[in-house]
Amino acid sequence: MSAPSQTLTSQQTSTSQPASTTNWAPTAKVSVGILAASFTTFLLPLLSKVHVNVEPAQAAALTTLVTFVIQYMVPERR
Repeated sequence: MSAPSQTLTSQQTSTSQPASTTNWAPTAKVSVGILAASFTTFLLPLLSKVHVNVEPAQAAALTTLVTFVIQYMVPERR
């Protein structure tokens, strides 16, 4: 015995799933954090030109701290 097959019409599928209202645009905190990390990552290699040598682990830690501090200062909009 085979199970009865069910066919879905286009009307049933369109009404069963509501339209998504999720906004995937980054918030101000995320945007500022990306800019801060990019700026820090760009600035650290330039420090070697003035004879300041930074280890890769120190550069990663500094980038993380600068990003966190700047993101913390930006207010969250609602």
